[in-house]
Amino acid sequence: MWMILPICCLVILHITGDNVAVIPDLASVLGNKEVYVSTLYAYIIFGLFFATTLTWIGVRSGQELVVVMKELYGLQGKRVLAVVILSICIPASALTGGFYAGQTLHMLIGVPQTFATLICLAIFSLLATGYGHCLLIISNYIGFLLAPILILLFFMHDFHLNIIIPSMSNVNWLLVLGLLGYNVGGMWSILVVEMGAYLSQKGYMAIFLVVLAKTIEGILTLFIAYLVLSANSSGPLALSVLVNQVWGATMVYIFNLILFCTFTNTMVPAMLVNARQVSSITNISFFPALSLAAIVIYIVSCMGFSSILWIMGYSGFIMMLFIIYTAFLLHKYKENQQ
Repeated sequence: MWMILPICCLVILHITGDNVAVIPDLASVLGNKEVYVSTLYAYIIFGLFFATTLTWIGVRSGQELVVVMKELYGLQGKRVLAVVILSICIPASALTGGFYAGQTLHMLIGVPQTFATLICLAIFSLLATGYGHCLLIISNYIGFLLAPILILLFFMHDFHLNIIIPSMSNVNWLLVLGLLGYNVGGMWSILVVEMGAYLSQKGYMAIFLVVLAKTIEGILTLFIAYLVLSANSSGPLALSVLVNQVWGATMVYIFNLILFCTFTNTMVPAMLVNARQVSSITNISFFPALSLAAIVIYIVSCMGFSSILWIMGYSGFIMMLFIIYTAFLLHKYKENQQ
């Protein structure tokens, strides 16, 4: 049981944002199906590698990532970590909590997306401060309905698509880096290392747990991708378009409500992480740091889908180098202790 529950939580946590919003919409952005599928396969394979590396850091150190950074990088370790995490977390939050949450709220209540984005960030910030905790609990339970709906959608949709063979020559590597940063960088790196540290008494079975969770997530990612390609639906929120094709307008409203709750479940901890990292860098208190983070996220969300992905591609590259270098330093540090 100690393995099943974390697997379920990891998979449900990770199918938010990138897998239910960004991944489906990339099909229409890239245009070429071969490039799309090849990029996804590369993203899944490298995502598995980096998630495993982060778990190994947690298992090997037995400590949270902040503590590991202080041991490896000294007094400035916490600030270095904050900069690296914000380089991913700000654009990722702008995409999930700004662009997509705003678009979802626009579809639900009809307010202009620019104003809807402001409302979303205000809601996420208030929930992050502890207000409306019961609403967050309800949102968490509603978010659990997303996976069953996607599975039901798969069986009810007339699914016809030839399997596309991935090719390394078709991979969009900048996009892979952006997706990797979104998926295993930012606040997810903190959570995965902490989970590895928490399960370190189980030894390297914790790494197996993450491999299993990421494998299931990869299968779900490909399933969503092929579903969108088969239906020829395009973004923003291509899955909502697909739901409308299969079940009609009433079900789209319910689906968008579940999707908004899913984004909320992701963004509340993300806003906490953003605020704490801003506070760590600037030495200001939590509430001003949260407000500053929300303002920056809103500004970045106004840059548009493609521009945010471009930023995440370069920041994702920095994050991947950081993960590899930290794992190397930890290995050398533990060897010298023996």
